[in-house]
Amino acid sequence: MERDRRVPGRRGSSRARGRTWLALLPVLVLAACGGGGVDDDDGAASGASPTTAAEGSTQDGATEEDPSEGAAAEGEPIKIGMPTTLSGSIALFGEANRDGAQLAVDELNDAGGVLGRPVELIVQDDQAKPEVAAQLARDMIIADEVSVLLGGVSSAAALAVTEVSEERKIPFIVHTSNTEALTVEQFQPYVVSVVPNTGMEARAQGVDLADSEFTRWATIAPNYEFGQRQTGTFVETLQRENPAIEIVEQQFPELGESDFQPFITSLLSADPEAVYSPLFAGDLITFTQQAANLGLFDEVYFTALYETDALQELGDQYDLDGVRAYSRCPFTVDTEQMSAFVETYDERFGEIPSDWACMAYDAVKLWAAVVEEAGDLDADLFTETVEGFEFTSLRGETTIRAIDHQASVPSYIGALELDEDLGFYVYGDLQAVPAEDIWLSEEEITELRGG
Repeated sequence: MERDRRVPGRRGSSRARGRTWLALLPVLVLAACGGGGVDDDDGAASGASPTTAAEGSTQDGATEEDPSEGAAAEGEPIKIGMPTTLSGSIALFGEANRDGAQLAVDELNDAGGVLGRPVELIVQDDQAKPEVAAQLARDMIIADEVSVLLGGVSSAAALAVTEVSEERKIPFIVHTSNTEALTVEQFQPYVVSVVPNTGMEARAQGVDLADSEFTRWATIAPNYEFGQRQTGTFVETLQRENPAIEIVEQQFPELGESDFQPFITSLLSADPEAVYSPLFAGDLITFTQQAANLGLFDEVYFTALYETDALQELGDQYDLDGVRAYSRCPFTVDTEQMSAFVETYDERFGEIPSDWACMAYDAVKLWAAVVEEAGDLDADLFTETVEGFEFTSLRGETTIRAIDHQASVPSYIGALELDEDLGFYVYGDLQAVPAEDIWLSEEEITELRGG
């Protein structure tokens, strides 16, 4: 029996329909947010030489006014290191990281740099391997003398880099990888997160879905830190909110899986009413293609981490109408900063920015604002300044919480609907779940850290 795939929403919503891309650019819009390949005309190749500022662009209102604006940047460049994933099934995330960060760097340089000095972005491929990410981070610190690290895509890689950050006493801003361990159990004073962590993301879904009509749930998630942790928190939240809910099947394919048919068959055999999935990037695209062909979306209510890159890649090939999606920083967030960023990004790269470009951009702009406020590149002064720091991100007014250096950013939820003008599915019912509703309390964090 075909199931109703509409979102059982309880919060306010807004819907964007029937717009052309040219009409979308200059206005504030409300809808959704994720490409592939290792090389392109605008970015660095996988593991290749550093990406540096090229074609400049400007944007109004993204951060507080830069005191150096209007003066030419001089002296040795301040270097930003970004070990991220530029190869394999999740390369589209790393490529978006690179492009969003580069756009922010170019805007900083056009406005006079940071502390009056030019900024240079160095990007290399960590291959989604923790040991490679850690070595790249060390090399960037020692050989390239970077002042801050950004990244990465894989949570396992980020956990390796945070150890290097603590060891070398250098700021590390995470904007895509989001295991809650980074800001809770393995928190260290030089790390900052501008992405809703796995716990926040999973709790938002669990709380929202607990009072739905569905009581038989299954899950499918990538078999590593991110997938295991987010799924565990989702199930815990779902069953705490509604003890009647039963988990009938759980699948954990390896990252980069190409054949999901056995997993989909197992899911269907368990006869769930609903399926939750934090699969992402190329894995989610492949899963969606195979699941649609096997009729999964006709049999169950499905919710997953669909963002702009994945949705653009899928286009209108499959019927995803009403599939429930969740996202971290969709390009249709209703702020002046996001509207301007979308227009500038499209002019520069010829495409709509994904969540991963948006959050990497925010990471660079946060770092610059904190450094300007501190008046120095000293890492300990950065840590002192970032605690409680308020800045205007693409998602609106944002604060960095002192206890865990977690940005007060929401998780976004929506029902997919086809935008015929854009040619792909977007969030037709965008809902924001505030950070304050889904992050751990300070007391919970203290307890998890051992008192």
